[in-house]
Amino acid sequence: MPDEQIDTSDIPELTNFAGAVRGRFYRPLTQSATIRLNAPDIAAARQFSKVKGMPYQTYIRGLLHEALVREAKLVPARRRNP
Repeated sequence: MPDEQIDTSDIPELTNFAGAVRGRFYRPLTQSATIRLNAPDIAAARQFSKVKGMPYQTYIRGLLHEALVREAKLVPARRRNP
């Protein structure tokens, strides 16, 4: 059914966005990757993730993301040569 044919007359129009949060439901695209990690690092990640109540791969992904964000703040953006 085309959008023009949908009856929205019974839906109130939103005019106040005071409590709205931008990007609340945004999820970045993910890509599968295979990397080799040291066994003690994986064991430590499994222990820490259990304490936090999350899967160890999710925990590692979070650590990697935090480190990359931190690194991006430290490394100045490269300038393009015209």
